[in-house]
Amino acid sequence: MKRLAIIGAGNVGKVLGTALKAKSYQLAAAFCRTALSRRVAEQVLQCPVPETAVQAAQAGDIVFITTPDRVIQEVCENIAAAGGFHPRQYVLHTSGAHSSAVLAAARAEGAYVLSFHPLQTFPGLEVGLQSLPGTFFAVEGDAPALALAAELVAALGGKMLSIPTALKPLYHAAACVACNYLVTLMDAALKMYAVMDIPAENAMEALSPLLQGTLRNIAVLGPQQALTGPIARGDLPTISCHRETLAHHCPSLLPLYNMLGLDTVDLARRKGTLGEDEAHAIKQLLGG
Repeated sequence: MKRLAIIGAGNVGKVLGTALKAKSYQLAAAFCRTALSRRVAEQVLQCPVPETAVQAAQAGDIVFITTPDRVIQEVCENIAAAGGFHPRQYVLHTSGAHSSAVLAAARAEGAYVLSFHPLQTFPGLEVGLQSLPGTFFAVEGDAPALALAAELVAALGGKMLSIPTALKPLYHAAACVACNYLVTLMDAALKMYAVMDIPAENAMEALSPLLQGTLRNIAVLGPQQALTGPIARGDLPTISCHRETLAHHCPSLLPLYNMLGLDTVDLARRKGTLGEDEAHAIKQLLGG
């Protein structure tokens, strides 16, 4: 059995540790910064919880650094400086934004480094464990560590997505656009419903079937063929009416509507439902 060490046993660390422990990986140690977190980790992961991150790292053949992104490099450098890493050890982090380059201090000690990002949210242990099967894991790093990544992904019931190290920030930006900005768009729609005195919970109930249907269409058809609406059909009067109404009732949302509309024009052109003259007229209306 390969021995695992978890440095920073928050939600992600506890989910991965628990899931891999169930697949015959030995959970050798976990470390948390505060005494309370250490007690929780000890109860949940049922493994040794040493007093220092260095001791935890020394116990593992595979070391997961699942701390907040902002301290990954600092934690790695501190462990390396204290002799916590050794040759042929595997050191992974689970950040979506950072590449394996932030683990350079571990590599300098002879360890193989890897970024291993689950493209999933983990609000809690049980929900996280239920979400793992089918989750994509974006990986990049040293060649021997990539072989380990394939084993870990298979054990977790996921799928592997290899990305170039230099483009790791672009991968994360894409995930933020798809996830975080979708939330922002829904918030904008609820603001428009609020102008009509429709409570947020009623608006969500009304919009959810539309949203779910759209997501299904995107999954089956792709964004281009899933596109519908006034821009896709070149309905200039409707778009103009939208803008006038937003300018009067929700002026702060008009720039967002215009900006997204301009990109939607290009998408409609690729779909083939919008002619060049129609596209030009809509872009002029939207300020492009």
